[in-house]
Amino acid sequence: MLVFNDNLIEPGDRLAVAISGGIDSMVLFDLLLKLRMKRDFSLVICHVNHHTRKETEAEAEFVFQAARDNHLECEILDYHPTDKDNFHQASRQARYDFFLAAAKKHGANKIVLAHHADDLAETILMRISRGSSLAGYSGIPETGHYKDLQIIRPLLKVSRAEIETYQKEFGIKYMEDASNQDDNYTRNRFRHHLIPFLEQENPAYTNKFVQFSVYLQEAHALVLDLADSFLQGHVTQEENLLVIPCPAFNGLYKVVRREAAKLVIDRMTNDSLEVTFPQLDAILEMAASAKTHSELTLSHNLSVKKSYDRLMFCSALPEKGDYEYQIDGPGEIQLPGGARLLISTNNSNLRGKSYELWYNDLDFIFPLSVRNRRPGDRVEFPYGTKKLKDLFIEKRVPHLFRDEIPLVFDKQGNLLWIPGYYGHKATGGNKLIHLIYQKGR
Repeated sequence: MLVFNDNLIEPGDRLAVAISGGIDSMVLFDLLLKLRMKRDFSLVICHVNHHTRKETEAEAEFVFQAARDNHLECEILDYHPTDKDNFHQASRQARYDFFLAAAKKHGANKIVLAHHADDLAETILMRISRGSSLAGYSGIPETGHYKDLQIIRPLLKVSRAEIETYQKEFGIKYMEDASNQDDNYTRNRFRHHLIPFLEQENPAYTNKFVQFSVYLQEAHALVLDLADSFLQGHVTQEENLLVIPCPAFNGLYKVVRREAAKLVIDRMTNDSLEVTFPQLDAILEMAASAKTHSELTLSHNLSVKKSYDRLMFCSALPEKGDYEYQIDGPGEIQLPGGARLLISTNNSNLRGKSYELWYNDLDFIFPLSVRNRRPGDRVEFPYGTKKLKDLFIEKRVPHLFRDEIPLVFDKQGNLLWIPGYYGHKATGGNKLIHLIYQKGR
C-alpha cells in the first residue's frame, strides 16, 4: 500500500480536492476515498478545463462522472486563456483563485493538491537552472497557504514510480495527458532528459531531493525569522516609503540582509515583483558603500535610494515640483505630500516642529511666503551666509526630501525658518505668534 501523509488530514476537515483526471490526482482521489472510510472528513471535487487540447472536454466529463459515482459535489472552471504570452502564470493564478472560491462556497477548510516527490525534484532543478531565492530553491512546501486557506500536499514525499505501482495494483482509471510528452514544455524536458540520468545514478533520488528541500525550508524559516525581527525593530514606514538604518542593517549576516531586502520588496509590491539575486546584492552593496547618495531602480514603480546612513525603498512617489503659497495671518496651509503649516497664537494643543516668531507690527511680517527650495537659496548666520545646498549636506538631509521641505519667508523676503533645520535669530518684539509644521504621509 502506498504511504502518503494522512497526518495532514484531521477529523472534521472538509477538503477541496484539485482533480485533473491524470494518474497523480486520481490516485490521490482513491487514497482519500479509502481514508474517508476510517476518518470523519468530507470532500468536494474541483477541476479546471483549460481548453488547450481537444481532450479537455472528455477529461472534465471524466472527473465529473468520478465525483458523481462517489456522490460528491464537483465544481468545474471553464478557463479560456486570454494572455497567451504569459499563459502559465495567468492560468496558475486563475486555478488558485478558483480553488479558493470553490472551497469557500462549500465550506472547505483545506485545498488538497496532488504534487509528488518527482514534481518536487523537477521544480528544484528548474529553479536552480533559472535562479531563485532561498525559499524558491527549497521547491514545493508540503503545507502552505493561499490567501486565508491552507493548502496540503499529502503525496509530496511519494515518488511517481510508487504512484504508478499503486495505479496498476488497484486498477485506478485515469486520463493520459498527451501534452506530457511534448518537449516544448520546460518541465517535460527536465522530466524526459535529466530525471532518467539522476534515477540511473541513484534510484532513491527523490528521497534526496525531499531531504534537500527540508534542509532549505528549515534554513529559510530561521533566516526569515531573523529578517522579520530586524524589520520590526528598525524600520520606519510611511505611505510610499520604507526606511532602514544602514549601520544596523550592515551588521546582519549577509543572508539575513538579503532576505530582509526581499521581504521589504515583497511587502511593498504585494509579492508581485520577482527580484533577482544581482538586484539584491546591488542593494546590499549600496547599503555598505561609503557613498552618501545612490539609487537603484527595480521596476517602473519601485526604487531603492541610499541617502547618508539610510536605505529607502520608494514606491510610486510623485514627481517633485515647485510650490509656493502665501498666508496673511493665523491659519493653515496644506502643502504637497499631506504636510501642513499652521500659524497660531497658541501652540499648546498642536504637535509638530515649531518656531516662535516675535514681532511688534504684523504688517512687517505678513504675508508670509512658503515655498520649496530654488537654485541660489542661501541661509543667513551671524557670521555670514551659506548655500542652502551646503546646509542640507551638513544636516545630512536625504536627497529624496530636499524638494518638499518648506522654506518660510517674511514680507521682506527674509528666510525665517526651515522646519527641523534652521531658524532665523529673532529680531525682537513683545508679541508672539507660533509657526507649526506637521509632516504628511
